[in-house]
This record gives sequence, structure tokens and C-alpha cells, in this order.
Amino acid sequence: MGMRIMHDYLGGFWHWFTAPWTLPGGMIVEPIGMVEFLIILVFLWWGAAWVRRFTRRVLSRQLDHATAYAISRLTYYMVIALGIFIALQTVGVNLSSLALLGGVVGVGLGFGLQNIFSNFASGLILLFERSIKVGDYIQIKENGLHGEVKKLGVRYTQIVTNDHVDILVPNSQFVNGEVINWSLDDPIMRIHIPFRVPYGTDRERLRNLVIETALSLPLTARDERYPPTLWLNAFGDAGYDCEMIVWVERAGLIRPGGTRAKYNWALADALEQAGIEIPRPRQEVVVTPSLAAALASTVENSSSSSST
Repeated sequence: MGMRIMHDYLGGFWHWFTAPWTLPGGMIVEPIGMVEFLIILVFLWWGAAWVRRFTRRVLSRQLDHATAYAISRLTYYMVIALGIFIALQTVGVNLSSLALLGGVVGVGLGFGLQNIFSNFASGLILLFERSIKVGDYIQIKENGLHGEVKKLGVRYTQIVTNDHVDILVPNSQFVNGEVINWSLDDPIMRIHIPFRVPYGTDRERLRNLVIETALSLPLTARDERYPPTLWLNAFGDAGYDCEMIVWVERAGLIRPGGTRAKYNWALADALEQAGIEIPRPRQEVVVTPSLAAALASTVENSSSSSST
């Protein structure tokens, strides 16, 4: 009796498991087909990830890292999309019957998920145009965020700041906003180090001192097209307002704050060793006769009160 009840229960479950379901648009699916579809998706995800890693490893031998990354990402998306269509046909889903359901879903996506699809489309644009690549040092002008690109994802781009903080930026922000890519074409950047010297300083000696100081640091670009130099910008109240002009390579441009601090330190040491003192701003105090008399009276009164 118990075996018969168990047999009937299993039979009913199997009938439900294999019974067709009719969905909107005339699409017919079975629960067993849905399980098969999920299993196929698991193997599909694993296979697509393997193809992505294999493609990136092979292409990295002949292409640069950013190009290999972009191609492997596009390959991953194409394998996923093609695999989903093949999986749907394998479980017996008529793709032509998805037209109505696709229209309904499309309206919902248009209102509720437009930001997600905007970021996805922006991510594809970044991969195709290669205006931003993995390893680039960028700065977003809107909020001043700057850092190194670590990952270009489907929805966001991972930026690592100089403080080792991971920030996820939506891809649409790179397409619709203004972005400074410090290492897009030429990984060399010019920086300005302002300082002041007193009037009467030997300017030619100062120029040679600045150039030697710049060349003594390893961050300075060793390129004849970009030599360091000295600019005299203005005649200030306390002396010449000058700038050390130096071109730095990638290792310096991705750490702008630390790079400026190193050049300031080296320049301060060089000026001190050369006996050139950085002038301090001076203020003149003019004492009028009435004010002098008032001060003298105050001093006299305080002296008399202290004596009594």
C-alpha cells in the first residue's frame, strides 16, 4: 500500500515535471526543460570564462595588454549571447514566439533599466574605441576623481586611486562626461613647480641649478624633445616668481601629489646648498605721530602704575 502511494506520488510529480506550460506569446516550456536550460547555462558560463582567459593569454603574446583584454571581453560576451540562443533552442523554445514577450520586456527595460543598458552600451563603446584602457591613468573633471583603470566591466569601470581605494564608476560617465586620460597616447606629462628667489640672484646659475636638480631625479623623462628648464614668470614683491618646468614619465604622472613633493624637496635642498634663500613676504608698518604719542602715553602710564 505504501509503495503504491509512493509510486502514485512520484508519477504525479513526473507528470507535473514534464507537463508543458504555455507562456505569453504562445511559448511552451516544460519544467524539465527549464532544469536542462539552467544546467546548460552553468556549463556555458564556465566555458565562456575559459575561452576569455585562453583568448587573453594567447593574444597577450602578440598584442598589448589593453587590446588583448578588450578582445577577450568581447569574445566572452559573444559566447554568452550565442550560447543562450542555442540553449533556448535545445530545450525546445521557439524563438519566434518570443516576439510578444520581448516587446513587453523591452517596454519594461526602457523605463526601469535604461541606466543599466546605457552603461552596458557605454562599456561596449569603450572597448571598441579604446579611449580608456586597462592600465590608463585617468581623471574625471566633474568630480576630480583620478586613478588607474583596473577593470572594464559590463556596467562599471573599476578605478583604483593612489590611496588604494577601489571606486566603481558607471561606464556612461566616461562616454557622456569629460575625462582626462593622462596616458592615452604619450605617457609623458609636464608639471610646474613654482618657487621664489630674491632679487639679485644669478639667473643663469639658477637655470643650471634647476636643470641639474630635475635631471637628478629618476622620474624625469630622458628625452631630448622634452628638456627641463626654468621659467621666470613675474616680478613679485619679494623676488623673482619662478617655475621649474619638468617632464615626467608614467611612473610620475600616476602619482601627481607624490611627484610634486619629490621635486619640491629636491629643489629646496639644491637652493639651500647653493646659498639661495627663499624670500619671505615683507610687511611695512607705518606709525603716525598721533599713534606714536598714544603708544608713548600708554607706556608711561603703565610704568608709573607699576612703580607705585
